[in-house]
Amino acid sequence: MAGPVTDLSINLLATGLGAAMAHSAQRARAKIRKQATRKRIGDFFGRAGEKILVVHSSIYDEPERAYNYPATDTRSARILAQFFEESNLREGLDFTIVPDRGVVSESLLRENNVVALCGPARNSCYRRLVSTPSSMRYDMAENPNPGGRGNLLRDNLRNTRIYSSRQEAAERGVAEDSHFDYGLVASLPNLRNPSKRLVLLAGIHGSGTVAAAQFVANSENLGLLSHRQQAGVICEVLHVKYLEEDPETPIDVRLA
Repeated sequence: MAGPVTDLSINLLATGLGAAMAHSAQRARAKIRKQATRKRIGDFFGRAGEKILVVHSSIYDEPERAYNYPATDTRSARILAQFFEESNLREGLDFTIVPDRGVVSESLLRENNVVALCGPARNSCYRRLVSTPSSMRYDMAENPNPGGRGNLLRDNLRNTRIYSSRQEAAERGVAEDSHFDYGLVASLPNLRNPSKRLVLLAGIHGSGTVAAAQFVANSENLGLLSHRQQAGVICEVLHVKYLEEDPETPIDVRLA
């Protein structure tokens, strides 16, 4: 007949084995999740092992004779960098972040998977890489309207323009009862080299750019986007709400 000490030993052993099995199962699930994330990153940003070039905009300040980097662009770049690094991608080896003014060689746009942060109104690489009008459902161009603000976003399927709240107020005289922007999220073959990917993360304003970066820096969202691709192209628009006093921080982001 087993005594109290034997029973205690058996219970401790069972507890230890159970904890070890639970830990092993947890590690296995974490490994599977990380592998799934790496695959989704590869599908959206470019195949594993190929370098990603993240290009944000820069603005030349004539009075200061210096370049400034928009806060929303640098914030978006940091969001992507953190996401990549959490997936074991190394900055400087697997991905690089540069301002558009630093991309002087066309080979950089041809030989790398490229992520263009911010729209064509500020990012010159966006203008160099995207033909207008494009074959995508949504496309973005510089706002040509007098007094127009930010970029111009169009829905080619409905043949309509999509306005941010600031554009509605400035161009259409609509009162700003709420503050919202739109962000373009696209992944398509690079026109300069179809074996590489071109990713566009651009808002009509900076709020939309930050929201687009936040949205794709999430494995579940990348999985959702992969199911919505058509002929190797992903092109979606996000509706983005923000507070008037803090336009750089989206408070509600969803697929439009």
